Amino acid sequence: MRRPFVKPLVNSLITLGIIGFIYTLATNPTSLLRQAGYIFLFIILFYLVYRFIIRPAQTKGQDKGYHRAVKQSKIRQKEKERSGNKVDMNAYRNVQKRPSAKVNKPLKKKKSNTHLTVIEGKKGKKKNRAFF
Repeated sequence: MRRPFVKPLVNSLITLGIIGFIYTLATNPTSLLRQAGYIFLFIILFYLVYRFIIRPAQTKGQDKGYHRAVKQSKIRQKEKERSGNKVDMNAYRNVQKRPSAKVNKPLKKKKSNTHLTVIEGKKGKKKNRAFF
């Protein structure tokens, strides 16, 4: 029963707000601009307080593992780039001059290309559920 009463009330408040805005714009536009400026400054101030004071306090210790993983992955990527760019031309020439003979070399395990680190999180026990 409350729903039919709320909709006309909201519509009437919006209509009165539009009428007041047009009236203020026609009679005193400088105060309207000043009021809009105050609202804009209040929104910026609220955003800065949230961004630099409230949010860092909430996420203070949560991002520590993530930042450590990012740092390790960047170090690994740099090491791969350094080792991949170096080519010894003398060794390459020596390999070409040798006669082709089969040499039993141990097989190298293929390394995965992923550079991600697992971050330890909450590991809950699996629930025993009866499947029907």
